Amino acid sequence: MEDRFWDSVARQLREIEPGGRHAVVFIHGYNVSFDEAAVRAAQIGVDLGIGTMAFFSWPSRGARTRRAYQSDGQTIAASEGAIADFLVDFSRRSGADAVHLIVHSLGNQGVLGVMNRIVADAERRTCCRFGQIILAAADVDADTFASLADAYRQLSVRTTLYVSRRDLALQVSAWFSEYPRVGLYPPVSVFNGIDTICVSDVDLTWLGHGYVAEARDVLQDMHRLIFSGAHPPRFGMKARKNDEGLMYWEVSG
Repeated sequence: MEDRFWDSVARQLREIEPGGRHAVVFIHGYNVSFDEAAVRAAQIGVDLGIGTMAFFSWPSRGARTRRAYQSDGQTIAASEGAIADFLVDFSRRSGADAVHLIVHSLGNQGVLGVMNRIVADAERRTCCRFGQIILAAADVDADTFASLADAYRQLSVRTTLYVSRRDLALQVSAWFSEYPRVGLYPPVSVFNGIDTICVSDVDLTWLGHGYVAEARDVLQDMHRLIFSGAHPPRFGMKARKNDEGLMYWEVSG
């Protein structure tokens, strides 16, 4: 079954002209079922015009309670080994010119650990390199992210962190955990080798948390990232500085 999957991915990519064989792996967040993850990944793939779109679904409880949130945090941590195996295999076996990652919400907790696992493994680090790593609405403790984020720089061509001040889901998460979340500002966090993009003004949903799949301006920016690799400032961006004088970018609708 596993070999059939990889053969199918490689066959699909071979139908695309060399140089344009992009693949994206989507990793979902809290309170997302397998079916919901599949639909969300397919929607993003269509909107971005990606030749091959995949997803990894870790077993969320799919419930909006504090207990379920805490359970999901434990589950995503326990899934790090499986996620790492899948991403390394995708990099090795898909035949893609570039493998990109889009990570949403609580999925960022697991992927942060995954990147550090890969960096710590010399063989995997040598063979595993990603194109664009896109971190959206990251439900991760800000200090933990700061201490471990260098792994993204080591494993990607470029890493982009989308943040918002209007993300109600992350506001609740910060209250649950009693620690600030890196995807929520103020303050605007800026890290070495990672582009921070503020998108507060482009998500019109009441939660302000689903912009990675629902905000046209964010989807357009991700498309530019994946297909051109352009660094900021990209179309529609304004340069800003945080309280420490570090540069970040703001997208206006």
